[in-house]
This record gives sequence, structure tokens and C-alpha cells, in this order.
Amino acid sequence: MINYNTKDWLTFIFRFPRVDTFRKLIPVMIVISLYSFGIAYVEIKVLKLSEDSHAKNITLMHNLLGFVISMLLVFRTNTAYDRWWEGRKLWGSLINNSRNLALKLSPILKDPADRAFFRNTISSYSIVLKDHLRREQSRIELFDTVSKNSALIMEVNQSKHLPNQVDC
Repeated sequence: MINYNTKDWLTFIFRFPRVDTFRKLIPVMIVISLYSFGIAYVEIKVLKLSEDSHAKNITLMHNLLGFVISMLLVFRTNTAYDRWWEGRKLWGSLINNSRNLALKLSPILKDPADRAFFRNTISSYSIVLKDHLRREQSRIELFDTVSKNSALIMEVNQSKHLPNQVDC
């Protein structure tokens, strides 16, 4: 992943040819360019189309297709942003609810062992949920965060839903 600094955007212009997608698409772009050049050459030099030819209006079709594709990209970008914003709201809600739960449990629990258990469990839930949603393995973070207790390690079943097992 490339770290993007908004103050230093000029260097990304010169890094463009090193992007994987660009390197994969160069052969296809060269073939399409040669094909387009060949069609233009045949149309202008060999066929020598007259002014009233229908092929003279071919640029109109390209303009129309360009407009349609740009509108599709705009809708797709807006949808992606809406999904990101919805996820951000839900994640913020989870963090706020976790904080409120911890604040409400604090005066209720008197035993220090219970307090330590809930402190670790509440904070571990968000970490395990994040990894589960990203489809990453969360076993190491779960055990580092929750406890060093080997009994807890034996209780977690990797074949089941991990966030629901945090409270075990």
C-alpha cells in the first residue's frame, strides 16, 4: 500500500508507471492504440470518405459513450462512499456503546478480577470483530489482548464465530 501525503502529490505523478495495474495494462493499451491507428489510417487514406459520410459522425458516439461511462463511475464512487460512511457510523456506535458499557459496569463490579476480565473482554471484542470483518486471523490478537490464561485459549473454537466467543 502506498502512503499518500496530500502535501506531496507531485511525486505520485512520476511514480505512475511503477503501479502494478498500469504495468499490466500497457500491452493491452498498445494493442488498442495500434488497432485504432490502423482503422483511422484506412478510413482517412484508403477509403477517403466524403463529407456526407455517416462515418464522419463516429466521434459523436465516442462522446456519448464517454458520458455514460463517466456517469457510471460517479454513481459507483458515490455508492462506495456511502458504504464507507455507513461503516464508519456503525464502528463509531460500537466504540461508544463499548465505552458506555464499561462506564456502567464500573460502579457495579467490586471484585478486581471481574473488573480486569470485563476491561479485557470489552476492548477485545472490537479488535476481534475488526479482524473477523476483514477476514483476518485474530487468534494471536485475541490471546494477547484478553488474557494469558491458557484455559481461555483452549475454550476458543476457531471454526465458530470468533467475536461471539470473546465473552467466554
